[in-house]
Amino acid sequence: MGTCSNRTEHKQISENLRLKAIMIFQKIDIYNKGYIDKERTLQFWKSNFAKLNTEALFSQVDYKKSGNITVQEWLAFWDIVKQQGYSEQEISDELDQLQEGKAWVQFYKVDAYIRADRERHKTQIDSIVQMEKKTLQKSKSFNYN
Repeated sequence: MGTCSNRTEHKQISENLRLKAIMIFQKIDIYNKGYIDKERTLQFWKSNFAKLNTEALFSQVDYKKSGNITVQEWLAFWDIVKQQGYSEQEISDELDQLQEGKAWVQFYKVDAYIRADRERHKTQIDSIVQMEKKTLQKSKSFNYN
C-alpha cells in the first residue's frame, strides 16, 4: 500500500541559473537595496512596453502584493517555474531574454500554481522563499541581507 502526497517537490534551479537570475535582479536593483520595485523595473525596460512588462512581472513574482520583490522571492519564482515543468534550458533562454531587456513572458502554469497556493491554509510559496533565503545565506556569491 503506497502513500500519496499533495506536496510539490521543491526543485531549485541550478547554481548557474541562480547566478544568472541574481545578475538580472542586480541589474534592476541599481541602488543595491535588496529589493526591486515598480519604479526600478520601469527604468529597466525603459520604453520597451515598460508599464505592461512591469505589471506582468509583479503580478507573478510579487505574490504577497507588497509592491517590492526581494531577491528571495525572485529566486523562489524561478524555482516554481522549474517545479511547474519548465526545463533549465527554457529558463536559461528566458533569463537571457530578460538580460537583454526583452519582454516579460507570462508563465501560465505558474499563474495556476500561485492561484492554488493562495487558497491553501499554509502557503508553499512561503516555504520556497525561506528555502531560498537559507541558500543565499550559505552562498558566497551573493551578499544581500
